[in-house]
Amino acid sequence: MTGAPGLGEGRPPSPLRFVWTTFPDSRSARETSHRVVEGGFAACATEFPAYSIYRWKGKVEQNPEVVVLFKTSPKKVGALFEEIRRLHPYEVPELVETETARVDEPYLRWVLEAVDSDPTEAARAAGLPPSKPPRRPATRPAAP
Repeated sequence: MTGAPGLGEGRPPSPLRFVWTTFPDSRSARETSHRVVEGGFAACATEFPAYSIYRWKGKVEQNPEVVVLFKTSPKKVGALFEEIRRLHPYEVPELVETETARVDEPYLRWVLEAVDSDPTEAARAAGLPPSKPPRRPATRPAAP
């Protein structure tokens, strides 16, 4: 696996961030995810079913929820938090940023291209080598 240096190896975290939150249902999760990705705040949103037990306003509650994991760059995390907060149906949405220890270089490039206005500069700042131009298919001489 190639990619940015990992935390466990005494190196800084990769420039990929996970931001996760929970929603009361798939409908609100998907509506918010679509708007966030369409708005360029995240490259991708992945939904998982969950069941939560939590204390809210002095009572222990339990409900099925939907966890959404957004993939973005460090530069976009603040704006992503604001956008999710603006769209979220909960009074106090759970918003958690997680640094990633290591990420495969092609995937990281894709995320940066999806969310950064200058993906080449973002890749350089992330310590990635310059992208190689796409390879042209080999041509064979025409058969006689």
